[in-house]
Amino acid sequence: MVDSSMSSLHSFSGAFGGGANEMTAVLEPARAMFRGLIVERIMALEAYRKLVQHGENPQDELAKIAGIAHKISGVGATLGFFRTGQLAGNLDRAITENPAKCADPAYFQLIIDPMLESLLMEMESLLDD
Repeated sequence: MVDSSMSSLHSFSGAFGGGANEMTAVLEPARAMFRGLIVERIMALEAYRKLVQHGENPQDELAKIAGIAHKISGVGATLGFFRTGQLAGNLDRAITENPAKCADPAYFQLIIDPMLESLLMEMESLLDD
């Protein structure tokens, strides 16, 4: 099954005049820009996390976390950062499906914060690549 999938991928990319190496080369500037924004996004997520925990309006801060996670989810997966995209998408969905529940301190601590921490750790690992 994998061999036929790879064969199809090579046929598909060959039809457009390039192979996987050319696609990687084309995406590399975007991948570098994505990595360049990681520190800024980590800092923003950490700041919003503190505001959720200690601020006056946690739902607003959760919406900001979800917004950043949504962007990371779509762009990360497109650029080949699949695990980062998956973790960000899970966090985005968890928050947007029930923001009021997520703003509850106990629920945030038990469910949302560990998801956020996993995403942050994954993002930090991209800095090492």
